[in-house]
Amino acid sequence: MPVFARFRPRSASLRLWLALSFGALAVALVGVLSWQVERVATDKLQDDIGLRLQTRATALAGRLDRGLYERLNDMRALALMPILDDPLANEDTLRDLFDLMQLNYPDYVWIGVTSADGRVLVSNRGLLEGVDVSARPWFSAGRKDPYVGDLHDAVLLSKLVYDPGGEPLRLVDVAAPVHDAHGVVTGVLGAHLSWRWAESLRQDQMQPSRANDPVEVFFLNADGEVIMGPGALRGQVLDTASARAVRRGERGAVLETWPDGQTYLTGFVPTQGHEAYKGLGWTVLVRKEAALAFEPVHELSRQIWLAAIGIVVIYLLLGTLMARWIGAPLHALSVAARRIQARVPDAAFPPERGYREARELTLALRGLVDDLTAHERELTAMAAGLEQRVRERTLALSEANAQLEVLAMTDALTGLANRRHFGDQLAREATRAAETGRPLSLIALDIDRFKAINDQHGHPAGDAVLRQVALLLEEQVRASDLLARVGGEEFAVLAVDTGMIEASQLAERLRAAIENAGPIAVGRAAIPVTISLGVVARRIQGGELSRAPERLLAAADDALYRAKRNGRNRVEVAPG
Repeated sequence: MPVFARFRPRSASLRLWLALSFGALAVALVGVLSWQVERVATDKLQDDIGLRLQTRATALAGRLDRGLYERLNDMRALALMPILDDPLANEDTLRDLFDLMQLNYPDYVWIGVTSADGRVLVSNRGLLEGVDVSARPWFSAGRKDPYVGDLHDAVLLSKLVYDPGGEPLRLVDVAAPVHDAHGVVTGVLGAHLSWRWAESLRQDQMQPSRANDPVEVFFLNADGEVIMGPGALRGQVLDTASARAVRRGERGAVLETWPDGQTYLTGFVPTQGHEAYKGLGWTVLVRKEAALAFEPVHELSRQIWLAAIGIVVIYLLLGTLMARWIGAPLHALSVAARRIQARVPDAAFPPERGYREARELTLALRGLVDDLTAHERELTAMAAGLEQRVRERTLALSEANAQLEVLAMTDALTGLANRRHFGDQLAREATRAAETGRPLSLIALDIDRFKAINDQHGHPAGDAVLRQVALLLEEQVRASDLLARVGGEEFAVLAVDTGMIEASQLAERLRAAIENAGPIAVGRAAIPVTISLGVVARRIQGGELSRAPERLLAAADDALYRAKRNGRNRVEVAPG
């Protein structure tokens, strides 16, 4: 037999069908499981990678804030020293102190004290002494309160101090007022920090990871301008997703495209200040090329699918062996049957072997062949009759089961879903809502003064009102909604994937439909009918799933009773 002919449905053997079934089942199951495992694992890994970048940005922002806080405290503490009561009398001591501070903290480009009118009295190395700095922002702000200014280009010091790297000198100002014993401002103590202090923090963050985890760090000022980072972007206002998120007060990590057209994973954090220091409103961005950032994700995915392929191969081998074992007895019976049909001398069924069904089949076939000729017509008639009876009984049983299922879920009076079916569906939809995160709404409604209708017109009239109200409600609910009668005059509507606004609008349509229908005619009586409704909408969390149906019903009932108390024929919404 040609190879491909074996795969034709009429030509394929049971062993081949079993092997193919095992293989298809293995591929499907392993594929689905591998896809699910890969999705969950890669999502978690991507979140972890983003969190690491955010953590690095957070640590750098904290160091930046603490550094400026410490420099501000230097100014505060120094401003309280007695030698500042008369700077000129203590000129040499102060200059030595300022020089020592610069020696211990080289990022101090200039430290000095001014008079109350803004003239520099004493400074390190005598820089700017005698110069009027009253127009500088740090002096004006420093007269009132301790002050930290944003990064700016040097003005007065640009010709006196040179940056070792040859770049323009950029400074951060720190200042504090100097008071006399009576609390009167006698001057301002100020300092200029070189921007290389912040640049060194940025480089320290990048240097240890350049080889195995290369990242780039950016500082943005309050206007979103890149003040520190690669030279190509410095001075530009950055309008990326991360920069916009920081301006909204957010922090985190995002996959985004930068102005160079490349995709990066960026961790972003705004500076928050430290203790009494409120911060400069800077932003710290730590970015990494997406291809490098997600390389572990791709490797994990590859490993998962390689493992999946290995498992599928093992399942195929096991399936083939199992198919051969299951099909061997039947194959032997098939060969024997063909030999008997061909009247081959000494042809007989093989000895009983294999699993129980195969042994019983061998015995049964042997008996059938012995009686086949004598009872062929009888067996044909019996088979035809038996098939007809089975068909009739199967049909009757299916109809009975269908009727029982409808009766079990339906309210006999109105034809709507009953309380049991409504409760089952509520539990299922609550589970689905918890998995998808979509809202789930429930409307509880009640016929106003229904007891009075029964008392005045009798229970048959009350039943007629219930049926008519059910018909009116059915015309208003959506195809996706479940309308049920859950009590005597009580109804409920389950609205899936529906928020509070849509649910409230649906409740109002139901109320208006009953009111606008006018009195319901029952016999010679025209019975006015209105309804009161309570609405609740929730997003169900996984941890509260077990009690979610009960809480939804209770909240809807509370809103319904509030509608009753507030005058009936109205819609009330559950809070929350």
